[in-house]
Amino acid sequence: MQRLLNTTLAGIVACAGFAGSALANDTEADRAAALERLEEARIAFEAAKAELEAAQREAAAVTGGEIKGSTSAQSDDGVQPAEEADVPQDPSSWKDGWDWKAVVALTGASGNNENFSALASLSGERNTSKYETSLKLAYTYGTSDGTKNTSRGVLDLRNDWLTDSKWRYFADAKYEYDEFQSWDHRLSGHLGAGYEIIKDDKQELIGRLGFGGSYEFGGNADEHLIPEGLLGLDWKYQWTENTKLAASTTYYPSFDDFGEFRWNSNAGIEVVMDEESGMTLNAGIEHRHDSQPGTGKKPNDVLYFMGLGWSF
Repeated sequence: MQRLLNTTLAGIVACAGFAGSALANDTEADRAAALERLEEARIAFEAAKAELEAAQREAAAVTGGEIKGSTSAQSDDGVQPAEEADVPQDPSSWKDGWDWKAVVALTGASGNNENFSALASLSGERNTSKYETSLKLAYTYGTSDGTKNTSRGVLDLRNDWLTDSKWRYFADAKYEYDEFQSWDHRLSGHLGAGYEIIKDDKQELIGRLGFGGSYEFGGNADEHLIPEGLLGLDWKYQWTENTKLAASTTYYPSFDDFGEFRWNSNAGIEVVMDEESGMTLNAGIEHRHDSQPGTGKKPNDVLYFMGLGWSF
C-alpha cells in the first residue's frame, strides 16, 4: 500500500512538473510573439513617420510656408497635442474693429393731408476683451402739409470698461439738436457702473447706475448746467439666427430740482434679409419724456419707423 501511494504521488509530481514546463514554454512563446509584433509595429510607424515628414517638406516647398500639424509639434511618444482654441486678437488701434450699420426709413402720405418723414442713421459697435464701445449718429426730418414739423439730430457715444467680474464701468456723451423744443441744443454726459444681470450666447441684460449732467442752450433754454442721475436697463436678445431684438430704458432724475426728470426708452427689431449684401429690415419705436418741456411744448415725443439697413 505504501509503495502504491508513493508511486501515485510520484506520478502526480511528474504530471505537475510536465504541466508547469509546458505552461512555461507557452508563456515564453507568447512573449516572443508579442515582442515580434511590437517590433514590426515600430518599424511600420518609423516608416510612416519618415514618409509623412517627406510629404510635408515637399508641400512646404511648393506652398512656401510651414505646414501645420508637422511631426515637430508632436511629443516624443508620437502623440499630437491638442491645438488651443483660436482667440480673436484685439484691434491694434481704436479706429479698427468696428461693425457698422446704416439705416434709412421713409414714410409719406398724400391726399387730404400731405405728410413726409425720413430717418437716416449710422451706428457702430467695437467690442474687445477690455472695452465695448458704441457710436450712433441719426437725423430725422418731417413735414406736414408742406411745413417742416420735425428736424432732430443726435450724436451718441458710450464706452464700457470691462472687468473680470460681472461689473463694468462706463462713460457716455451725447449731443442733441432739435428745432421744435424750447432749446436748440443739448449736451449731456454721465459716469457710472453697470452690472451684467444676464449674459449668455443669446441674451444680455445690463443694469446701469450713474451720475452726470446736461446743459441746454439756444432758443428759450435757461442755459445752465443741470446735475442729474442715471438709472437704466439695456437688453439684447438673439431671437433666431437672423432676428435680433433690442430695448433700453434710461431715467434721468434732476438733482437741481427734485421731481423733475427725463425718461428715454426705445425698442427695435432687426431681421437679416440677405447675408451676402448685409441687407436688413429694421423697425423700432422711441419714446422721450421731459417733465419740464418748456412753455407751449408737449412732454412726450414718440418716433416710430421701419426701413432698410446695411451692415458693413
